[in-house]
Amino acid sequence: MQIKFDREDDLCIKTRYGLRMSKVAISRLFRQVLAFIGVGAVATAVDYAAFLAGFFVFGIDPILAALVGYAAGGVASYGLTRKHVFKSERSHRSAVLRFIAVMAGGFLLTGYAMRLFVDGLQLAPIVARILTYGVVLVFNFLTHRFFTFGR
Repeated sequence: MQIKFDREDDLCIKTRYGLRMSKVAISRLFRQVLAFIGVGAVATAVDYAAFLAGFFVFGIDPILAALVGYAAGGVASYGLTRKHVFKSERSHRSAVLRFIAVMAGGFLLTGYAMRLFVDGLQLAPIVARILTYGVVLVFNFLTHRFFTFGR
């Protein structure tokens, strides 16, 4: 059995059956996921407030309102994610450029998911937006963890 210490986050034990995460690594990952969810809750509140305002107050198309909300939530998310979730050693410039790239992917995914849920499945825009959060949450966590703030 060999222990790999290349990265704190990736501490694992190599066995003949493959790699297993240690209890320390699982604990760190669990805390990171919880922090990501907390930051996501703040960003989602900003996002959903902008979506509701756009849709109900200004009467804009629900898909466009969702995209406006996603952009507003993304602005709120960057600083909180960098500081409280991934604590990156990557330079701010590099991380922000990667963050923008991931947000662009999430923006497109939001638009496609909303189009599918609202136009394709005929769901109410509010329900469609909630379902879209779930889809984009998984995409954002994985891409931010390994691409934006990874080493």
